[in-house]
Amino acid sequence: MKKNSFKFAAFAGFMLHSYYETKHLTVTDYRIWSNKIPQAFDGKTYIQLSDLHSCSFGRFNEKLIGKMLELSPDGIFLTGDLIDGDEPQNVAIALVRKLAQICPIYYISGNHERKSAFFDELLLSLKEAGVQILHNNHLFLEEEGEKIALAGISDPSFSLSEHEKLKTAVEKEKMGVITEEEIKRATAGIPEEGFTILLAHRPEYWSIYQNMPIDLVFCGHAHGGQIRLPLTEGLFSPGQGLFPKFTAGAHQSNGKAMIVSRGLGNTTLVPRVFNRPEIVRICLKRES
Repeated sequence: MKKNSFKFAAFAGFMLHSYYETKHLTVTDYRIWSNKIPQAFDGKTYIQLSDLHSCSFGRFNEKLIGKMLELSPDGIFLTGDLIDGDEPQNVAIALVRKLAQICPIYYISGNHERKSAFFDELLLSLKEAGVQILHNNHLFLEEEGEKIALAGISDPSFSLSEHEKLKTAVEKEKMGVITEEEIKRATAGIPEEGFTILLAHRPEYWSIYQNMPIDLVFCGHAHGGQIRLPLTEGLFSPGQGLFPKFTAGAHQSNGKAMIVSRGLGNTTLVPRVFNRPEIVRICLKRES
């Protein structure tokens, strides 16, 4: 009897800890150095929020909004899965309207927007809030007459038919081809000598990103590997399967960098373990 009571207490403690982790935000800071960053952007800070999945942090998301006010960024990048399929969008839309009063917001879609019957309504609400939507295109961020390029791609699942479920190697290869084509469209016309940021939902295409005309890419999607075991990048992530390679942190190759957010929300019955919701903050630094 005592043994069973101990097991129950241990399980209850584990579940309480997991719940605590899912509701307590953490901020991860990165500095990005490059001689391509204009002087006017030296010290500018940007926030990445990913994979909200219509979750709330406090009443009316007051904790998340309060944190944004505290951090006071120059812009916010929303890197997909703002909503959770066909779940109500009210939480996400209300949050974005508040965030848009703090600083400019830039948005790309994720795979869960692809699953939503209300995606068009979401886009309309985002536009009404003043959000810049990047759909395989780019714009320029300007400071004191100097510019950096910000490109964004739609989740490649939008280009698949309804019956394609990404279960076969052929379908996954097709996604890679779509991703490459979307980046080419999004970056067309950007001067190569300038600094270019890409917003792309999926980190598993890092081998593609690092060979494209971009300097820095922000991704999400992997949820930090869900359960972050010691010495691993997590137990599982969509698109990468068991023991994934790209679930969080900074990755560098060929003079390019990829920042992967662990995300904010959750979509499975499996809790986030040792994996608190993450706000990513980057500071651009000009390298002389």
